[in-house]
Amino acid sequence: MSIADVVIIGGGPVGSLVAYQLARFGCKVCVIEQDDKTQMPCYGRACTMWPRTIELLDQIDLADPLIQAGVITRSGLHFHGGRRVKGGLMYGSRMDKLGDTFFKFALHLRQRLIEETIINAASEEYGIYPKMLHQIEGYTIDQNDTNTHPVMVRVRDMKLQTSFTIKCHNFILPSRYLGGKSSVRKLANISFEGEHTTSRWIRMDALVTTNMPNPRCLNSIDSASHGQILWCPIDNGLTRIGYVFSAALIEKYGGVEGVTEEVAMAEAKQALHPFELEFLRVDWFTIYGIGQRIASTFCADDRVFLAGDSCHTHSSGSAQGLNTGVHDAVNLAWKLALRVRGLGKKALLDSYDAERRRIVQTVIDNDKVISTLISGHYPPRFQGRTEPTREILTEWFNDINMQHFTLGLGISYPPSLLNFDATGPSRATIDPGERGPDVYLTKIGTGDPIRLQKLLSNQARFSITVFTGNPDHTRSAFLELRIMMSAADSFVNIFPKEAFQWFTIPAAFGNGGQEILGCQPFGKVFLDGDMKAHGMYGVDVQRGAIIVFRPDGWIGTVVSLQGTEQLKVYFDGILKRR
Repeated sequence: MSIADVVIIGGGPVGSLVAYQLARFGCKVCVIEQDDKTQMPCYGRACTMWPRTIELLDQIDLADPLIQAGVITRSGLHFHGGRRVKGGLMYGSRMDKLGDTFFKFALHLRQRLIEETIINAASEEYGIYPKMLHQIEGYTIDQNDTNTHPVMVRVRDMKLQTSFTIKCHNFILPSRYLGGKSSVRKLANISFEGEHTTSRWIRMDALVTTNMPNPRCLNSIDSASHGQILWCPIDNGLTRIGYVFSAALIEKYGGVEGVTEEVAMAEAKQALHPFELEFLRVDWFTIYGIGQRIASTFCADDRVFLAGDSCHTHSSGSAQGLNTGVHDAVNLAWKLALRVRGLGKKALLDSYDAERRRIVQTVIDNDKVISTLISGHYPPRFQGRTEPTREILTEWFNDINMQHFTLGLGISYPPSLLNFDATGPSRATIDPGERGPDVYLTKIGTGDPIRLQKLLSNQARFSITVFTGNPDHTRSAFLELRIMMSAADSFVNIFPKEAFQWFTIPAAFGNGGQEILGCQPFGKVFLDGDMKAHGMYGVDVQRGAIIVFRPDGWIGTVVSLQGTEQLKVYFDGILKRR
């Protein structure tokens, strides 16, 4: 019998990402994968990551190798009748206008290469190698609370045709083949609710030439016969092309079975008219149906967790599948690690379902509208409208809140024990549950700029960040904070030290942290002499504030420099005492 902290079923991008993070956070992980990934072709599936997704990957040191392997787009064009017009994938246009992120671009890389990059990092850095050609046969859970590894996962070695058991603390189902199409989720008695439409879309990856302007941008084209065309540059000089394959086209070719590669190419040329399109090589194409489904819960028996395609599926209309799966993986991994290591309370892990299922439901609700409009039909909310569906789609994507949600920058979580709005006077204009904006700070001595989000590296630790304000006004309050923190009943002496990392950010320039503040700072000191960080977070430079960042970069709580009791209340809800 093998022993692990967590067993992960499925070595796709979400499963590999969870495994990488858990290993990074000090957990023993076993990844079960039914395919031989080393022999799988690099074709199709997801290929686009938006700014917030790249930020999350950057905080676990994966963004750079993925960027090195892929291609980025900073803008895109939309065409109607061969002329550039307003509309299309507007959330991917002029990304240089995005304010509080330094990742003002989309990253395009085919899913198999994303998986490969993550798996390589997991193996090289932490010795995690997926058990390929293995399947889960079933599992049991010992309800005895004293058992530290109560889950027994039965696994089949498909090559040797033998079975064995892995004893673990929790296990995760992150992939579709062990989700929507298998009995595994049924073993957990989790329903998969939703609907499936009759619409069909084509997706293909090809090496092409065209006279379309700026073909290495994330473009889109209106077509009366093929819906809104997706034109997305991907790695190795290839292009992802997508279009609607209408009922009339299916009838033209005698059903879905009649849609060959030659048919897909011919219809793509028609769809792109009046632009010319020539295929040098087609690496992959598919025709698929559109549907939206969501699991009734993302957690079963407090030990089984779903992530990615196993708990939600939808169209690729706004490229949310992989991005949503990455958000699932990042939200879950640090919570699970703290729980497995005996640092976090059950309420912390319960927040995974509470936070992610609400966001995923919004993704699915949006996708129902987007995929229907792209297919040339009117969604229920727009029944009675008479203008072309492309105009309604432009209206939809023109909404700034919709754009920010699509890019991930506008995703926030509701008030809870984890996103705690402390009582008292206003301390900052940013609210718990919001994403922490990025901004440059300055290193002491060299004066080198460093991004705040880079400091807040995801180590499964809460970043307690003391924005001191201007020390000329707050020096006495900071000294008082230092005294309160040293008290025996202070939260720093009650909760595990390994759950925290500390930073001090004064709104001043100077020669050293202690000299600037008049006493020993908390953790490392980085300067905000131009007060941009204080301004972005709305911290009064004459009062200061303490901002607690969750490990995933969202705001946990904000308190005044005198708010140590409120921090004790906050952490008492989610962490175990020492």
